[in-house]
Amino acid sequence: MQARKGVSGLALVLLLAGGGCSGAKPPTRSRPVVEVGDSRVVPGAAAEGRWSVGPLMSLQDGTLVLGDTGFSHRTTDGGGTWRQAAELPSRQLLQLRDGSFCVLDPLTRHAEERGHFVGRGLELADLDDPSSWTEDRWAELPVKVERWTDLHGDDGRPVTTFRFGGPMLELEDGTLLTAKGGNFVGDTAPMPGFIPTKGEKWFKYRTFLLASTDRGRSWHYRSTVAYDGVSGQESFCEPALADLGGGELLSVMRTGRYAPMYQARSMDGGKTWGPPKPLETLGLSPMMAVLPNGALVCSFGWRPFKAIPSQVDGGAYVGALKDYRQRYRSLVGIEDPSAAAGDYVMASFDKGHTWSRPVKVADPLTVGYTLLAPTGSDTCLLLSRRIVIEGLSREEVLQKWESEWHDWNDKSGAVIEAREIRVTR
Repeated sequence: MQARKGVSGLALVLLLAGGGCSGAKPPTRSRPVVEVGDSRVVPGAAAEGRWSVGPLMSLQDGTLVLGDTGFSHRTTDGGGTWRQAAELPSRQLLQLRDGSFCVLDPLTRHAEERGHFVGRGLELADLDDPSSWTEDRWAELPVKVERWTDLHGDDGRPVTTFRFGGPMLELEDGTLLTAKGGNFVGDTAPMPGFIPTKGEKWFKYRTFLLASTDRGRSWHYRSTVAYDGVSGQESFCEPALADLGGGELLSVMRTGRYAPMYQARSMDGGKTWGPPKPLETLGLSPMMAVLPNGALVCSFGWRPFKAIPSQVDGGAYVGALKDYRQRYRSLVGIEDPSAAAGDYVMASFDKGHTWSRPVKVADPLTVGYTLLAPTGSDTCLLLSRRIVIEGLSREEVLQKWESEWHDWNDKSGAVIEAREIRVTR
């Protein structure tokens, strides 16, 4: 596979500005070298829509599994070739250390007590027997998030019960963790640009953890990863979560359309967290993977500004850009964030205390939501979701997005672009 090295897009902007992604420690002498391979389209993936694909899992036998609507895709050669396989039982699943799988239904229902919910779970020996996840095999499980409160999505639709939907980990002691963004009682700081018209509730998010000590048969609130009611346009949401060993966890989080990602660190298995720190780069829905050679890899992306009639005098994108110019332009070092939109990857060899400068891997128009999974000692596979409209070029699709997306949204779909990422010292 041919690969290319270097910095581009955001990385070049940060280099000229003298900035970078830093944490609590000064830069190390040995910066990660990030190589990005050529793009390959995953055949047939995401044909039904832009948001349906995922998760991307690296199984213990080296197989990569990509979920999709109605079926899954599998590769045994690091993404070179793919085959269709049975649909996954859920998008919320984790292979445990003993090789079995913990599966959760994302949806729950209210129990009698406030903040208590009833979910559904499944224990699987493997993913090759669809008969093992028939309806009668699912078991009810209790979920306790006592301070949880309902909220609204970007589209204004209410979310009235807790939903699973974040990354999942199994710690060395067998504890299962999942991270989630949402609101608790008392979280009432408004989001800039989100203007209620029918009583919607748009309050800055927090990121929190749920834990299970019985292989996923019950879940309870463990800790808040980050919340201050101030940071970011939307604040702490769409978390990535990495287990760095010895009880050390790292979470990287989105905070808005044009707001820097933040990270927070725990040294006790997620029971308590240090203060969140800005990473000085924009990003949506970060993903993280720990490679066998010790590299920590983080992928992310963001979309360019979108002007639609309902947002001429306000709205999420307008509010995000105004908030960025007031608070984050000097921190991030980009005058026009739309000009640097795309998908990126960065890496660290010191557990995220310092990061390499982000390398741009995909130009707009992408959804900005990447997927990431290890494939070898120093490699991982990064998937980008490119928005496409049949018969239009990339440039024409971007033009539609920027000026008249309300007329073209329903005509769009997506293709999945796969790239190998190699990280060395």
